[in-house]
This record gives sequence, C-alpha cells and structure tokens, in this order.
Amino acid sequence: MEKLDLLYPFTPAGGKEITSLPVRRPKVRDIKASKRFGSSAEDQEIGLFSVLCGLTAEDIEEMDAADYGALQDSFRAMVNQRKKPVADDGAAGEVVRLPAQ
Repeated sequence: MEKLDLLYPFTPAGGKEITSLPVRRPKVRDIKASKRFGSSAEDQEIGLFSVLCGLTAEDIEEMDAADYGALQDSFRAMVNQRKKPVADDGAAGEVVRLPAQ
C-alpha cells in the first residue's frame, strides 16, 4: 500500500480532515467493478480510486484537482511497472509463408 500526501487537505462529509490517502494496488476485479460507478470513463475512474483509497466517490470528487492529478499519476505508476513485455527476447522467429487455400 502506498501513501499519497495531499498538497491541499480536504474535509469530506464524514467531517475528518484528510491530509493523506492510503492507495492500495488495484486488482483486475477492481478495474472490472469500476463499471458499476457509471458509463463515463470519469465516473469509473473516480469509483475505482474511491475503492483503492477506502473513500466514497463523493469524497474523491471533493479533492483538489492537483491532488487528484497526483492520484492519477500514482495509479499509472502502479499499473505500468513492467518495463519489458513478458517473454520478449527480441526475436520474432522465422517467418513461414503458407499457401493460400
């Protein structure tokens, strides 16, 4: 789990000021379940972030845009950690021509 320190703390409906967010690594099922938050990509992303941070979607919507951008960057960094595709040794192998049928 990562921790994202906020530049602009906020107070959601629950009443307790939030100065940092715990952000857990997403699982495929989290990404798949994000579709239940709406049909737009924005609603799905906000829903996914709410699940990963243990907040409500409404809480995420109260974040400052700069902190939301940092949350997006944190998410991208978590899911893009592979620098090299799996089993890529750089060789594609021999091209074999097949006759048309």
